[in-house]
Amino acid sequence: MAGVAATLTSWNPGRTRITAPPRATFTSLNRGATIGQPHDLAQQRRILEATLALLAQEAPLQPVLLSEKA
Repeated sequence: MAGVAATLTSWNPGRTRITAPPRATFTSLNRGATIGQPHDLAQQRRILEATLALLAQEAPLQPVLLSEKA
């Protein structure tokens, strides 16, 4: 399928699944810290890299649950 590859990360799987993104990662982090805790650059980088890595795969994919916690 031609088009722009897209991916998404979210803390709220219930609402995100309704939109059916082609690729998605979910975290157990708090609202407002979707990509990682403030000032935790290592965590933010892990989440961002895991989310962007999905772009290398053909869509649609099942959402990926990341083990990142607050």
